[in-house]
Amino acid sequence: MSAKGLKPAIARPSAREALVAADVVAQQAGLPPAALAPAATRPATVTSSSGAEELVQVNIRVRRGLGDQLADRAQAEGTTQKVLICRALAAAGFAVHPDDLRAAPPPRRRGSS
Repeated sequence: MSAKGLKPAIARPSAREALVAADVVAQQAGLPPAALAPAATRPATVTSSSGAEELVQVNIRVRRGLGDQLADRAQAEGTTQKVLICRALAAAGFAVHPDDLRAAPPPRRRGSS
């Protein structure tokens, strides 16, 4: 036990050891062997539903008044602030992917509300 009263850290298996263990479990379950794809063939990016373009995150800071207007309009239209901004960009002549012009379904939440 360490001086601070914490539990000692246990040794974690290496990636290779974890892969061997996953392979044993897969074989016992009658599944194909566990394997990692070579780095060159693994997908390196998250793609949209059409599988064509990489998704990136864009963050902007605006004054509170504009942020409030965006939030109020999005709530009134039953959509998201992202959709409102993408619609404005499309109206200004930017090429906007159709998936960016519609809101994603709301996340599933646990509970009764």
